[in-house]
Amino acid sequence: MCGRYTLFSDLSTIDTLIGSSLPNEIDGIFGEQNLQKIAHKLPSYNIAPSHIVPVIFQATTDTPQLIRTPMYWGFMGWKPKARSRPLLPINTRSEQIVEKLMWRSVSTQRCLVPMNGFFEWSGTKGNKTPHYIQAVNNSILFAAGFYSPLSPLDSLYSFSILTTRPNATMQDIHDRMPIFLHSSEWTHWLNPQLGIEDLNYLLDPYPDDGLKSHIVPAAVGNVRNNGPHLIEAKLRLF
Repeated sequence: MCGRYTLFSDLSTIDTLIGSSLPNEIDGIFGEQNLQKIAHKLPSYNIAPSHIVPVIFQATTDTPQLIRTPMYWGFMGWKPKARSRPLLPINTRSEQIVEKLMWRSVSTQRCLVPMNGFFEWSGTKGNKTPHYIQAVNNSILFAAGFYSPLSPLDSLYSFSILTTRPNATMQDIHDRMPIFLHSSEWTHWLNPQLGIEDLNYLLDPYPDDGLKSHIVPAAVGNVRNNGPHLIEAKLRLF
């Protein structure tokens, strides 16, 4: 699964990578004034569920331009009843896309989630070890996801990150990992005219030689902690 990740690259770098030439006036939501009600800001070395982060999607088939917009991490498929807490899954198992109605109904509402890397924990309860996983060349990774026009916050969309079985880098850490897509695959994934059954070939694990990992400080487990020190390799004493 993926429950924490980092994003410290400039948003302009992301726009260049996706070929966005549209004005991103919504960037104001990342400003200090508009972030007073939430406990984070970008760049972030400890993004957690309920945070508002940049996500890439294609708004209409008539405009194939890829667009970056802030979304709430935690997919809201429907509005909950009064005084009920909404179901907000942060991850979606790729196998469930065709099995569960909630995911089949939004299978064309696909997005990309940019990140510099993500955290995962290995070990047993009470003895967990945090690992930081990133691209071998330290490039920005783009995870496949689904989005919804609903969220717990008015006027914002929400999203969930798609997961698959682990590759060689992840298999000794966790039994799930995010689905990462290469730039040549982005337009296919985001095209709402393509059915999910046409995109099964994109749901495989990332190449074994494409990721690297190292153990990091336990401080990342506390969402209040943030900073580059959270992704520094932990010194191991023998």
